[in-house]
Amino acid sequence: MEEAVRRAIAVSLAEVFETMFFTLLEPLSAIPPREEWGDEQDFVGASLSFDGPVSGRLHFYLPRPLARSITGNFLGDADVEVSEAQIFDTVREAVNMAVGSMLGRIDPEGHCMLGIPEAYAASDFSPEAVVADLGLSVFKTGFGHLWVTCIVKSTESRTA
Repeated sequence: MEEAVRRAIAVSLAEVFETMFFTLLEPLSAIPPREEWGDEQDFVGASLSFDGPVSGRLHFYLPRPLARSITGNFLGDADVEVSEAQIFDTVREAVNMAVGSMLGRIDPEGHCMLGIPEAYAASDFSPEAVVADLGLSVFKTGFGHLWVTCIVKSTESRTA
């Protein structure tokens, strides 16, 4: 199940970011070497849970330049000054669309329910904190790496 979820995350994120935010994401097959992490120190975090036959929670860590860029693109002007509130709103919407799309792939009958997306300043995030996470997916962008962790469990065997 985890590999199916990982593939669904990669396809869904790439589609949502390209279509809605005019931003290309390249899913990486391996964790990039530390020297490729660059100056990634200021992140916007987001999380969203889902519950149903498959339950889980995804955490997203976007470099702030990526979060600013998708916000400007979503507003229709890449050069516009954006507020922190606008960045958080856009990141919540991006996460909601991506996870919704992912669930459409792994739960086509629509039994899973989405939680409420959260967005926050993740100034204490470091890629080092998640590189050992088995549910980690990393995407290369023109603005640094997008880090996504996913904890999934199948609940289909539960009895009522």
